[in-house]
Amino acid sequence: MKFVFLCDPRYMKGEIANFVANFPSVHELVVMSGEEFLLAKQFPEGTFAVLADRPTWQKYFSLFRYFGLLPVLEKLPFGIVGRARRHDALKGRMSVRSSEFFINPAFSSEEIYALVDRFVAAPPAGHIYPRGTARA
Repeated sequence: MKFVFLCDPRYMKGEIANFVANFPSVHELVVMSGEEFLLAKQFPEGTFAVLADRPTWQKYFSLFRYFGLLPVLEKLPFGIVGRARRHDALKGRMSVRSSEFFINPAFSSEEIYALVDRFVAAPPAGHIYPRGTARA
């Protein structure tokens, strides 16, 4: 399955860089900055879910809304990558909170693999796999 990770290069350090390096190799992880998404106005073909780090989301949410990209983001399951102890919904995602999952970037590669595998096996309520996509 293909996952897109929205993360600006300035935040791609420390635990976030380790998260990208530890992402399960059985799945594809495409890293896009908020600016790249604004320019492309879509995700790569076959994207299963979107992951975002909290600072990138907070920085670009208003621009995503202004340019009408929120419907693109709301079609896919959404994962929040961050160390927050409380799992507060991100700005602008109150109505689709049931389609979110949380990943701590400090998790080991085995923990990330188990979490992603569980998520792929049982996507959030209301999500339907795209036609032609096999469950892993």
